[in-house]
Amino acid sequence: MKLPYRSEIDGLRTIAVLSVILYHAQIVVFGHDFFKGGFVGVDIFFVISGYLISRILLSELFEKGKISFLQFYERRARRILPILFTVFLVSFPLAYKYLLPNQFIEYAQSILSATFFGSNIFFYFTNTQYGAEDSLLQPFLHTWSLGVEEQFYILFPIVLLLAYKFAKNHLVTIIAVLILISIQYADWQSTKNTQLNFFMLTSRLWELGIGSLLAFYELKYGRVKHDLLNQTMPLLGLAMIAHAIVFFNNQTPHPSFITLLPTLGTALIILYSVNKTDLVSKVLSWKPIVGIGLISYSMYLWHYPVFAFARMADTNGLHNNEKIWLILLTIFLSIVSYFLIEKPFRNKQFLNIKKFSVAIFILLIAVLSVNWKVIETKGFEERLPLLFRKDKSIFTEAIWDKLKIDDKKCYKRKDNFCEIGNDKKGVINIVGDSHLASLQWDLTERVKSDYKLISMTDGGCWLIKDTYRFNDKEKTKMDNICGLDYQNTRITKIKENPNSIIILGGRMPVILSEQHFDNTEGGIEKIENNGFHKKWETLNGMPINQAIKDTMLELMNDGHRVVLLYPIAEVGWNVPKKLFEDLPKEANKMKTWLDRNRITTSYEVYQKRTQPSFELFDSIHHPNLYRVYPHKLLCDNQIKGRCITHDDENIFYADDDHPSNEGAKLINNLIIDKLKEIDRKKSGL
Repeated sequence: MKLPYRSEIDGLRTIAVLSVILYHAQIVVFGHDFFKGGFVGVDIFFVISGYLISRILLSELFEKGKISFLQFYERRARRILPILFTVFLVSFPLAYKYLLPNQFIEYAQSILSATFFGSNIFFYFTNTQYGAEDSLLQPFLHTWSLGVEEQFYILFPIVLLLAYKFAKNHLVTIIAVLILISIQYADWQSTKNTQLNFFMLTSRLWELGIGSLLAFYELKYGRVKHDLLNQTMPLLGLAMIAHAIVFFNNQTPHPSFITLLPTLGTALIILYSVNKTDLVSKVLSWKPIVGIGLISYSMYLWHYPVFAFARMADTNGLHNNEKIWLILLTIFLSIVSYFLIEKPFRNKQFLNIKKFSVAIFILLIAVLSVNWKVIETKGFEERLPLLFRKDKSIFTEAIWDKLKIDDKKCYKRKDNFCEIGNDKKGVINIVGDSHLASLQWDLTERVKSDYKLISMTDGGCWLIKDTYRFNDKEKTKMDNICGLDYQNTRITKIKENPNSIIILGGRMPVILSEQHFDNTEGGIEKIENNGFHKKWETLNGMPINQAIKDTMLELMNDGHRVVLLYPIAEVGWNVPKKLFEDLPKEANKMKTWLDRNRITTSYEVYQKRTQPSFELFDSIHHPNLYRVYPHKLLCDNQIKGRCITHDDENIFYADDDHPSNEGAKLINNLIIDKLKEIDRKKSGL
């Protein structure tokens, strides 16, 4: 039985696809988004699909008493797969260009899940939040609705055939019961598990079921013909749909009982529109509107990746005029694909079942091969320098807080200092500020089998006997920062272990200059603590330089060995932040970009900045003094006259002056060399 064409159905498709596209576009007019409920376009599609598919299946059942599954799935495949696979393949070059490896892998997984009718399940289990900002950057999130429909296409014909065979007289009752169970479940889950509710067929079956009831009614009793109802009910249905599009939003429980508004509105139009005699049918049957409805499937498939990749290309945010151009691009691509792909593949005279099967098999193999390659190559990670393949957090973590005992950090303890390791080769005191604290976790892990390590680190606190810091603004002692009690407690603790090793260091240029760092190239360190500097003062009025020197000499004269760290090169810029913020948008350009945009600072500026510190340290002479020069690792060697902050594999700074864990490893290599030297000297070798 040949079913009559209903042009107003294509008009309904136009409403559905445009509302979805405008919702995803987020076009703002006079400061208001009038399509914030446009996601209900998918619900309109579900009712239409349920109606059209059930009309095909039921008419075949009523006429022949059976369903030709082969013909049914062939029609579905001709309708769905060719353009779907085409969009997948066309999107690949853009994905290769813009997506980072982990994003690229998720992209490939989403395509594979969509290919096998399970993208709704995939996005649920990957905790994707539909409507959230980051979800707008997932090119094929919108295929979740295809997953729902395809699962319906697989299950519903079987259920329908069984019901017809064994409960023919109760067919409507069975469909109605399924609808009631599904909508009750959806309303319950709308406040319990919103993501499960949104993505799964169990919560959407009732929408497709409404369409099935409409098809059953039409095939059994014909179209409703009542002048008043034919004129008013479609208007009411259109108003219900419009209300949902304009007034629903992302906080609306959905799907739930409230989703009856757009779905029943759609049902009223399908049920009561008759042969273009009513106003709504006339409008929906207008050729330009029908034309959009005809390409609505292509528009739905194209629009989401078009907008997703456009947002990746323009991270500053799309403007309304750009969004309008993207919509026009979507329409253009849809017209082309409708005439070049959709229509030819649906035409059985042009492509018989054998040719169609071969063509789909080739497309399928291409889709599977490309996306398997994405996963096999870990998202074509070779496009990126190794540096950008790593998790950014390993470079930005506050490693000065990383060393802990019983989950309590060792940094900034005023007493009860952390003691870790085996003292068979002696005791190491790690004493200094946050620069030293940044080294202690890695160092402890590497030498704790031979040494006991005692952590005595605090922010901005070099070890100086009988000194304290004060607030330059309020002229008050800062006992909580680096007061007399804390300094003397540290010295007492050191003296508890005769002939110990002291790893001593910190940000001496700040102490001596009382100025934060300016690299003279645009990188100026932000001044903390409300803009005042923390200054030092000794009890007896001794110059701070002399107090530092005397403290070190006293400890070395007592037999302690001091491993003295010269100043770590300051940067001025927060290195990880600057690197990752300034990256090009295209993933495949990162390697070239990194080669041309190294973050470095002037070695000459370093020398001028640290000259007083070097003069002080160089003036201290003692057989128990071992000098470590961190700047030699990064300054004036790889790039003449410059201090580097990273290479192709690692970032050596966690911010603008603290070493990252990778930077700490390099410095600790030098410290461990000194520990070996001390051990050899101790053994008389």
